[in-house]
Amino acid sequence: MKLERLLFHKIELWLVGLLLVAAAIGAIIFGAIVYDTSKGKARFGPIGNAAVAVARALWTLEEVLEEDTRVQSNAPDRFDGAGGWKFDQDALPDDLPGYILLSRHDGDLRRHVVELYDLTDLSLVHRWMPDAEKLLADARRDWNWMDYTAWQREAWRGIHPLLLENGDLIVKDHYAPLFRISACGERVWMKDDVHYHHSTEPDGEGGFWIPTLATPSDLPGTEDWFLEDVMTRMSPDGEVLFQRSLAKVYIKSGFYHRVFAAGLHANDPFHLNDIEPALEDGPFWKKGDLFLSLRRYSTIIQYRPSTDEIIWMKDGPWMDQHDVDIVDDHTISVFNNNVINTGNGREVRDVSEVLFYDFETDTVSSPFRQAMETYWVNTPTEGLADFLPTGHMILEEENAGRLLLFSPEGKFIATFINNNSEGVGFRMGWSRYIPEALGANAEAALAGQDCALTR
Repeated sequence: MKLERLLFHKIELWLVGLLLVAAAIGAIIFGAIVYDTSKGKARFGPIGNAAVAVARALWTLEEVLEEDTRVQSNAPDRFDGAGGWKFDQDALPDDLPGYILLSRHDGDLRRHVVELYDLTDLSLVHRWMPDAEKLLADARRDWNWMDYTAWQREAWRGIHPLLLENGDLIVKDHYAPLFRISACGERVWMKDDVHYHHSTEPDGEGGFWIPTLATPSDLPGTEDWFLEDVMTRMSPDGEVLFQRSLAKVYIKSGFYHRVFAAGLHANDPFHLNDIEPALEDGPFWKKGDLFLSLRRYSTIIQYRPSTDEIIWMKDGPWMDQHDVDIVDDHTISVFNNNVINTGNGREVRDVSEVLFYDFETDTVSSPFRQAMETYWVNTPTEGLADFLPTGHMILEEENAGRLLLFSPEGKFIATFINNNSEGVGFRMGWSRYIPEALGANAEAALAGQDCALTR
């Protein structure tokens, strides 16, 4: 009875109005705190971080409910049985030089792992098991856009790890902080000043090139959500050696329309996903030139940092491509995702493939096309290919959770299927070929490590 009286008790109209005014003022103050914190000013300290967390609560809950499947492959039941290496022992050459650094989400361990395999027999040399929650425990959390649920151990991905000679790795997730971790997965350093994303390519002098974002962009008229890709070169100690905004290079070069055309405006005008440096002079490039893969407009460009010039540019025939590599002194390869959208959503047209562009003849070829069709390579996003000195090709079908090894003639040699023990497929994380000398030095350094849960 008392509860009923309380619920139906008459309230003076002036009191209701006062409460509404107080609520409005509170909402304005709350919004100001969230805005201040998300802009990186952080003048409200822990209160600001708490306000941002509350503001994102519903969005975060939705992401948490979906996170069990986002690290699965695009067709989790495509490949039967438990995962691992599958190959014909008689077909595996015993003289393949080098190693494979395999990056993948382990569906049984429910976390990302990085593994070094010896190519001579595909034996496991070492396993890194970075703990994302420990690595990111004190990372800044005041970004105005960031999927913090991807910072959980079960969801974080180690994208395109770079192996150093002492067994350390340079690794990050997409649009997230960058780390150097030890052989045992412990953090050596962290960079959380900007968003790091996509490829990590060695510069031939001990450092590496990596795409980053200018956060926020200082281009006039842009909003917080505008993604301004930056070409960044760093030392293995995390020191920035070179930075240049791709948008500013385009604008300087007379391509303003490629950045801000009204009819085609996008907050991600380039989607820079690979930076491939030329490590020596050639007839069509100079040492230090960069080949850039831009998914937007399906463009590959050759940029010269020494003169701040775009030397060469080609749109297509690749579509939504990832990964550009220098094959020889007149040829580059492009991992062509071959994705189209005719109005019914994104889909792979026939198969994803690796295209070769020959600067001498200005022609494009697909030397592995038959193999791509035979094994139905299909990855709408991500994916890459690396080439051994022998001409063998390692191809990662990232979305499908599969890695393939082919001979120079396109003959199948081996595959790694990233299924768990129950036959469910999980995504890869941009694996790479490791040259023999680097791999041997790293293996020697790793042999002296005693890391729990790494082997």
